[in-house]
Amino acid sequence: MSWSRRIWVVLAVIAVLGASAAILASLYGDGAVAVEDVTVTGATPTNTTANCENVVVRSASVSATVSRPGASVDNQQFWAVGVAVRASVFGETKRRVVSVPPGSSRTVTVPFTSVREGSWAPQSFEDVVIQVSQGSATVAERTKTVTLVPVKAGQDC
Repeated sequence: MSWSRRIWVVLAVIAVLGASAAILASLYGDGAVAVEDVTVTGATPTNTTANCENVVVRSASVSATVSRPGASVDNQQFWAVGVAVRASVFGETKRRVVSVPPGSSRTVTVPFTSVREGSWAPQSFEDVVIQVSQGSATVAERTKTVTLVPVKAGQDC
Protein backbone atom coordinates (compact mmCIF):
# COMPACT_ATOMS: atom_id res chain seq x y z
CA MET A 1 0.00 0.00 0.00
CA SER A 2 1.45 3.37 -0.96
CA TRP A 3 1.92 6.27 1.45
CA SER A 4 -0.74 8.38 -0.23
CA ARG A 5 -3.31 5.62 0.15
CA ARG A 6 -2.41 5.20 3.86
CA ILE A 7 -2.76 8.94 4.43
CA TRP A 8 -6.11 8.87 2.64
CA VAL A 9 -7.34 6.04 4.90
CA VAL A 10 -6.18 7.86 8.05
CA LEU A 11 -7.93 11.07 6.95
CA ALA A 12 -11.11 9.14 6.18
CA VAL A 13 -11.06 7.52 9.64
CA ILE A 14 -10.53 10.92 11.28
CA ALA A 15 -13.43 12.38 9.28
CA VAL A 16 -15.76 9.54 10.29
CA LEU A 17 -14.76 9.87 13.96
CA GLY A 18 -15.23 13.65 13.83
CA ALA A 19 -18.67 13.31 12.27
CA SER A 20 -19.65 10.70 14.86
CA ALA A 21 -18.48 12.96 17.69
CA ALA A 22 -20.46 15.89 16.28
CA ILE A 23 -23.61 13.76 16.00
CA LEU A 24 -23.23 12.44 19.55
CA ALA A 25 -22.59 15.94 20.92
CA SER A 26 -25.69 17.26 19.20
CA LEU A 27 -27.82 14.40 20.50
CA TYR A 28 -26.58 14.34 24.09
CA GLY A 29 -25.24 17.86 24.63
CA ASP A 30 -27.60 20.63 25.66
CA GLY A 31 -25.32 23.52 24.80
CA ALA A 32 -25.22 24.54 28.49
CA VAL A 33 -27.38 27.61 27.86
CA ALA A 34 -27.95 29.70 31.00
CA VAL A 35 -30.23 32.69 31.56
CA GLU A 36 -28.27 35.36 33.41
CA ASP A 37 -30.79 38.19 33.62
CA VAL A 38 -34.36 39.06 32.66
CA THR A 39 -35.58 42.67 32.85
CA VAL A 40 -38.82 44.36 31.90
CA THR A 41 -39.19 48.13 31.60
CA GLY A 42 -42.34 50.07 30.87
CA ALA A 43 -42.74 53.54 29.41
CA THR A 44 -45.71 55.88 29.17
CA PRO A 45 -45.53 59.45 27.86
CA THR A 46 -46.52 61.80 30.66
CA ASN A 47 -45.78 65.29 29.35
CA THR A 48 -48.66 67.73 28.84
CA THR A 49 -48.74 67.45 25.04
CA ALA A 50 -48.31 63.69 24.74
CA ASN A 51 -51.96 62.68 24.87
CA CYS A 52 -53.74 65.20 22.66
CA GLU A 53 -54.98 62.73 20.03
CA ASN A 54 -57.27 60.67 22.28
CA VAL A 55 -54.89 57.72 22.45
CA VAL A 56 -52.34 56.68 25.06
CA VAL A 57 -49.36 54.76 23.75
CA ARG A 58 -47.64 52.55 26.29
CA SER A 59 -44.61 50.42 25.67
CA ALA A 60 -42.80 47.61 27.41
CA SER A 61 -39.35 46.29 26.64
CA VAL A 62 -38.39 42.75 27.65
CA SER A 63 -34.67 41.90 27.77
CA ALA A 64 -33.12 38.52 28.47
CA THR A 65 -29.39 37.84 28.67
CA VAL A 66 -28.37 34.28 27.80
CA SER A 67 -24.87 32.83 27.95
CA ARG A 68 -22.88 29.69 27.30
CA PRO A 69 -19.58 28.52 28.78
CA GLY A 70 -16.68 27.68 26.51
CA ALA A 71 -16.45 24.29 24.82
CA SER A 72 -15.42 21.59 27.31
CA VAL A 73 -16.28 18.07 28.40
CA ASP A 74 -19.50 19.40 29.96
CA ASN A 75 -20.32 21.46 26.87
CA GLN A 76 -19.43 19.31 23.87
CA GLN A 77 -21.19 21.53 21.37
CA PHE A 78 -18.38 23.65 19.97
CA TRP A 79 -20.65 25.45 17.49
CA ALA A 80 -23.21 28.19 18.04
CA VAL A 81 -26.68 27.08 19.15
CA GLY A 82 -29.99 28.77 18.50
CA VAL A 83 -31.77 30.18 21.53
CA ALA A 84 -35.37 31.41 21.35
CA VAL A 85 -36.78 34.07 23.67
CA ARG A 86 -40.57 34.26 23.75
CA ALA A 87 -42.34 37.01 25.65
CA SER A 88 -46.02 37.81 26.21
CA VAL A 89 -47.46 41.12 27.39
CA PHE A 90 -50.47 43.31 26.44
CA GLY A 91 -52.15 40.15 25.09
CA GLU A 92 -49.46 39.83 22.42
CA THR A 93 -46.68 37.25 22.04
CA LYS A 94 -43.41 37.78 20.19
CA ARG A 95 -40.44 35.49 19.63
CA ARG A 96 -36.82 36.30 18.85
CA VAL A 97 -34.11 33.77 17.97
CA VAL A 98 -30.38 34.40 18.42
CA SER A 99 -27.29 32.31 17.85
CA VAL A 100 -25.04 31.93 20.90
CA PRO A 101 -21.52 30.56 20.34
CA PRO A 102 -19.58 28.90 23.20
CA GLY A 103 -17.92 31.27 25.66
CA SER A 104 -20.20 34.23 24.95
CA SER A 105 -23.45 35.87 25.96
CA ARG A 106 -26.19 37.67 24.05
CA THR A 107 -28.89 40.08 25.16
CA VAL A 108 -32.21 39.70 23.38
CA THR A 109 -34.67 42.61 23.52
CA VAL A 110 -38.31 42.22 22.57
CA PRO A 111 -40.31 45.48 22.31
CA PHE A 112 -44.08 45.75 22.79
CA THR A 113 -46.50 48.63 22.24
CA SER A 114 -50.06 49.06 23.44
CA VAL A 115 -52.45 51.76 22.22
CA ARG A 116 -55.34 52.65 24.51
CA GLU A 117 -58.27 54.70 23.24
CA GLY A 118 -58.88 57.85 25.25
CA SER A 119 -56.80 60.79 26.38
CA TRP A 120 -55.94 59.36 29.81
CA ALA A 121 -55.07 56.01 31.36
CA PRO A 122 -54.99 54.74 34.93
CA GLN A 123 -52.00 53.11 36.54
CA SER A 124 -51.81 49.48 35.51
CA PHE A 125 -49.77 46.42 36.28
CA GLU A 126 -49.11 44.05 33.38
CA ASP A 127 -47.82 40.52 33.85
CA VAL A 128 -45.04 39.58 31.46
CA VAL A 129 -44.25 35.91 30.76
CA ILE A 130 -40.77 35.19 29.40
CA GLN A 131 -39.73 31.76 28.13
CA VAL A 132 -36.20 30.93 26.98
CA SER A 133 -35.72 27.70 25.04
CA GLN A 134 -33.05 25.90 23.08
CA GLY A 135 -34.45 23.48 20.56
CA SER A 136 -37.52 21.88 22.09
CA ALA A 137 -36.22 22.16 25.68
CA THR A 138 -37.26 25.05 27.92
CA VAL A 139 -34.20 26.56 29.61
CA ALA A 140 -36.06 29.05 31.83
CA GLU A 141 -39.52 30.49 32.30
CA ARG A 142 -40.05 33.65 34.32
CA THR A 143 -42.97 35.91 35.14
CA LYS A 144 -42.39 39.59 35.88
CA THR A 145 -44.73 42.52 36.44
CA VAL A 146 -44.29 45.88 34.75
CA THR A 147 -45.86 48.98 36.31
CA LEU A 148 -47.27 51.57 33.93
CA VAL A 149 -47.79 55.03 35.43
CA PRO A 150 -51.14 56.85 35.23
CA VAL A 151 -51.53 59.38 32.41
CA LYS A 152 -53.59 62.57 32.45
CA ALA A 153 -55.21 64.04 29.38
CA GLY A 154 -53.05 66.42 27.35
CA GLN A 155 -53.43 70.03 28.46
CA ASP A 156 -51.41 72.08 25.96
CA CYS A 157 -53.10 70.79 22.82
